[in-house]
Amino acid sequence: MRFAWPFLRPVLLIYLAIFMLINLVMSRNPYEYNQVAATRYDFVSVGKTRVEKVVVFTLIEDFGAMNLGLGDLLPDGSIDYGRVSDNGDIIKVLATVVDIVKHYTWLHPEAFIYFQGSTNERTKLYGRVLKNYYSSFSESFWVYGAMEEEDGVKFVPFDVTMSGGYLGFLVKRK
Repeated sequence: MRFAWPFLRPVLLIYLAIFMLINLVMSRNPYEYNQVAATRYDFVSVGKTRVEKVVVFTLIEDFGAMNLGLGDLLPDGSIDYGRVSDNGDIIKVLATVVDIVKHYTWLHPEAFIYFQGSTNERTKLYGRVLKNYYSSFSESFWVYGAMEEEDGVKFVPFDVTMSGGYLGFLVKRK
């Protein structure tokens, strides 16, 4: 075992770094937010600059779920859902969104919440976050992934062993 240590050291350091990052996110307090309407929450991201963020829940009529939209509030009052803020605080922003989902579904326990990224990369990021926090998130929520099939989109139970491929995600408070 003594000779194996130099070869195992980089692998162990990587696992330690991942473990520390996951614990950092889980212990990260969310930003304070305000519910400014029944389906809208505002908060301020404070990283490299101050960015006003908005989370909006809108009904997807033919589906019956609420779409979760995360965007930046622009000076004219409109919301940009595609902008990349690159404010250096993504972990705290996502912790805030999770807290908002918990609050919204506490008020509306019957609600299904659907979300996907505005780009494939963001959808993959959300999948990685769900994968990393699945054990704690699944204590309160059922989590599904949207999969493309021949006859349309199908929701399947979220699989932490799957490496991508989800079009979006659906959560429901237990």
